[in-house]
Amino acid sequence: MLSFIVLVAVVLVAATAWQDLQARDVALHNAQTAVSNLTSSVARQAEDAIHQADNVLIELAERVAEDGVTPANRERLSRLMRRHVQALEGLQGLFVYDEQGDWLATSFGERGDHPNNSDRNYFIYHRDHSDPGVHISPVVSSRTTGEAIIPISRRLEHADGSFAGVALATIPVSYFETFFHRLSLDGKGVIFLAMRDGTILVRRPASAPGQAQTLINGEIFSRYLPRSRQGTAMVTSVVDGVTRLYGYSESEQFPLVAAAGLSRESILADWKLDAYRDTLLVSAVILLLCLIGSVLYRQVRQAERAKTRLADAYLELESLAQSDSLTGLANRRRFDAALQVEFARALRNRTSLAVILFDIDLFKQYNDAYGHLGGDECLRQVAQIIQRFVRRPADVAARYGGEEFVVLLPDTDIAGALTVAEQIRYAVSEAGLAHRAAPLGRVTISGGVHAIDRAAATSALGLLETADAALYLAKQNGRNRVCQEADRPTASVVKLPTRG
Repeated sequence: MLSFIVLVAVVLVAATAWQDLQARDVALHNAQTAVSNLTSSVARQAEDAIHQADNVLIELAERVAEDGVTPANRERLSRLMRRHVQALEGLQGLFVYDEQGDWLATSFGERGDHPNNSDRNYFIYHRDHSDPGVHISPVVSSRTTGEAIIPISRRLEHADGSFAGVALATIPVSYFETFFHRLSLDGKGVIFLAMRDGTILVRRPASAPGQAQTLINGEIFSRYLPRSRQGTAMVTSVVDGVTRLYGYSESEQFPLVAAAGLSRESILADWKLDAYRDTLLVSAVILLLCLIGSVLYRQVRQAERAKTRLADAYLELESLAQSDSLTGLANRRRFDAALQVEFARALRNRTSLAVILFDIDLFKQYNDAYGHLGGDECLRQVAQIIQRFVRRPADVAARYGGEEFVVLLPDTDIAGALTVAEQIRYAVSEAGLAHRAAPLGRVTISGGVHAIDRAAATSALGLLETADAALYLAKQNGRNRVCQEADRPTASVVKLPTRG
C-alpha cells in the first residue's frame, strides 16, 4: 500500500512538473514572438522616417549645389522646404546653414534674429568630417519651437570639396512617442530607440530624472549586439532595474538600435498562477490518496477506485512515452506506428503519402565545438522550427534518431512535400543558429523527400529507404539542400498495379 501511494504521488508530481515546464516554455516562446514583432515595427518606423528625411536632404543639397543661395533662390528654397514639411508627417522642420552656421533658408520662414547654429553637434561633425552620408545626432531642444527633436543632417560642399554648410531635417521626439503609445505593452514593458553608442533617443516610458540616459553598459549593447544584429534576450535594464524579455534589432542602414521588452513578471504571471493551482491540486490529490490508503483494507470499493486512478496514471505515462523528451516531437516508436497506418491507408485509398528525412549538417563538429549541452539546445531549436511547418492533424514530425528528424505527410504529393521541406530548410538556415565549424557559420540541414501517389508505390520501409537515399544525395551535393530520388540521373519509379 505504501509503495502504491508513493508511486502514484511521484507520477502525479512528475507529470505536473513536466506540464508546467512545457507551459512556461510556451509562455516564453509567445513572448519572444511578441517582442520580436514589436521590435520590427519600431525599427521599420524609425528607418522609414529617417529615409524620408534623408531623401529630402539629398534634394535640398542638390538644389543648393545647382542653384546657389542667392536671395531669390533662398526664398524658393524656403517654399520648397515648407511644402515638404506639410507633406511629410514625420518632419518638424528643414534648415540650410552656411559654413559659419548662419541660417540661409528654413521651412519656418525668415527670422529677424538670424540665429547661428555653429555650436550644434551635427554642425561641428560635418565641419570636421568629410563624410557625405547622412548623420543622426542625439536629441536636442529646438531653437525654433522649443520641443525635443532628433537632428538628421548632411554636409554641403563647395565645388572644390570644401565645407559649405549643413542641410538639416528635424524629427520631433513626439512623433515616435505617439507611435510607441499605439503599441501594446504590459505595465512594466518598455520600448526604446537608441543610437548605436547607447544614447537613448526615444523611450516609453520616458527615463525619469536621475536614471541612466545611455544603454552602452547594458547587456544588449555590451553582450548581445556584438554577437548578433537582432534577437531576443532576458536582461535586467540599466535604466530602471526591471528584468525583461527584450527583442532587439540593429539597423543595417543607420546607427540605430530598436528594442521592445516585456517584463518577466508579466510574462510568467498567468503561468505562475496556473502552476500554483496545479500544485494545490496535486497536493490535494496526494492527500486524498493517503486518506484512501488508510482505510483501503476495510473498503474494497475504495481499492477499486485506487486501481482505476493507477491505470489512468499508466495511460498518462504511455502518452509521455510517445514523445521525445529532448525535443518534444514524436519519438521513433510513434512515427513507425503512424507510418504503417498511413501507408496502408494510402494503398487502400490510392492517395498520396510523402516522407521527408532531415539531418543536421556537420552535427558532430557542432558537438565538438559547443559541447553536448549545446548540441541538445541545437536539436531543440531545430525541432521547434520543424514543428511550425507541420500544421495538419494527420501530419507527424518526429525525432528519428540522433540529429535526424522525419516528417510524415499524408495526402501530399512530391511537389507539396518538396515545398514543405524547402520551407523548413530555409527557416533553419535563416534562424541564424551559430555554428562556427560550418562553412556558412550557421546551422543548416539537408533533406531527402519521397512520396507515393496513385500511380506509384513501394513498401513502407522502401518509402523510408528512398527518402534516406535522397538525403544522402543532398549530403553528397554539398548539404543545406533538399533532394528527391528524381534528382539522381538513374532514378526509377515502381508502379502500383491498377485495379481491375
